[in-house]
Amino acid sequence: MAALGFLSVVLTRLSIVSFTCFAACRAQQHRAFKVLAYVCLPVGLACGLTPIAVLTHASTL
Repeated sequence: MAALGFLSVVLTRLSIVSFTCFAACRAQQHRAFKVLAYVCLPVGLACGLTPIAVLTHASTL
C-alpha cells in the first residue's frame, strides 16, 4: 500500500513537470519545440490520470 502512495505522488509530480514542459515548449517559436510540446501533453495527461484510475479501480474491489 505504501508503494501505491509513493507511485501516486511521483506520478502527480511528473504530470506537473510535463504540463510545465508543454507550456514552455509551446511558447517557443521553433517548430521542433512545438512538436516536443505535443509529446509532453499526453505524458502529462497519462501521469495525471493514472493515480485517479488506480484509486477508482481499488475502491471497486
